[in-house]
Amino acid sequence: MRKPKISERDWLFILTMISGLGRKKIRQIHELAGSLQNAVDEWRLVGEKLRLSIELIQQVDAQTNPAVVERMLGEREAKKVGFLCVWDEAYPASLRHIPDQPLTLFYRGDSKLLEVPSIGVVGSRKPTPYGRASSAFLVKELVRAGLAVVSGLAHGIDGEAHQAALAAGGKTIAVLGCGLDHVYPPRHQALYQKIESFGLLLSEYPPHTPPFPGLFPERNRMISGLSLGVLVVEAAEKSGSLITADCALEQGRDVFAVPGPIFSSLSAGPHNLIKQGAKLVTSASDILEELPIVLPPDVPSGTADAKKSHDSELSPEEKAIVESITYDGVHVDEIVQQLEPDRRKSIHQLMLRLEAKGVLTALPGGYFARR
Repeated sequence: MRKPKISERDWLFILTMISGLGRKKIRQIHELAGSLQNAVDEWRLVGEKLRLSIELIQQVDAQTNPAVVERMLGEREAKKVGFLCVWDEAYPASLRHIPDQPLTLFYRGDSKLLEVPSIGVVGSRKPTPYGRASSAFLVKELVRAGLAVVSGLAHGIDGEAHQAALAAGGKTIAVLGCGLDHVYPPRHQALYQKIESFGLLLSEYPPHTPPFPGLFPERNRMISGLSLGVLVVEAAEKSGSLITADCALEQGRDVFAVPGPIFSSLSAGPHNLIKQGAKLVTSASDILEELPIVLPPDVPSGTADAKKSHDSELSPEEKAIVESITYDGVHVDEIVQQLEPDRRKSIHQLMLRLEAKGVLTALPGGYFARR
């Protein structure tokens, strides 16, 4: 039976939804047949020429049946999952010319963010308080400069970067290593929903795709591809974050790294990147001066400017508390000891006030760190 005449982008959607047909096979099919319509019209012959398994040939033949095609296209609309393909004008220019470009993009949220200048922020899944504070401090200033923050929704620095961008009133893009029907890691359900409402969730994989381990390294090329540069905040010597940095270099993007304590294993990744030519970052201005964007006039030029701004807003009591807290983090019990006995009952109000002013960040276990 001759397959129905539908658009090339819809055939690409249909083939992408079939398990076992990845982007590499689909490219081969398109190259051999000249178009996807030709391929499905002569599917048995195409499948045999490409030496596909009998099971896969039969599966594709069944799922390109007119009734199945109509149902799948209807389900795409019902799920309210946006779809872009490489042939669409709205496909992001930043991804169009990277090696092994995604053929398809599924999204929820604001797809216009694909046009916004972006910075990738990645790092350890088990960051130290210093890493968390560094990420929050830098992301806050980067979004003030008009950059969207791109990361992978993973535990650790990825999640911190998304949260910091949203808390600062900025925009963020989460690139998933699974389909949009899955929230991974599960504990980021609330963050997933926030990004869907105020940012963009993006995946090259069909919505039903579960989080297979091999898909996460693949998505890293999209994090770097969407970004003007990639910032690495804490990473072990063989961290997955370094794959993103390698992708950035291959794609001609800038790589930035936050230095850390020399005794920390999580400093090894950034320090090695710096030795290889990545730019050492201690303030947002170190990144912004390398990027081809126009900065708003109120963006601080560096750490000193940010500190001066914070200090002018603090009472003497608040300054004393902040000066007793390190960037690595201090437990609240130690902070209490800095207060006069009659002020210790108000510790929680004080800490909330300092968090609101952006000089401290709360960490798990009752710790606080400077930003």
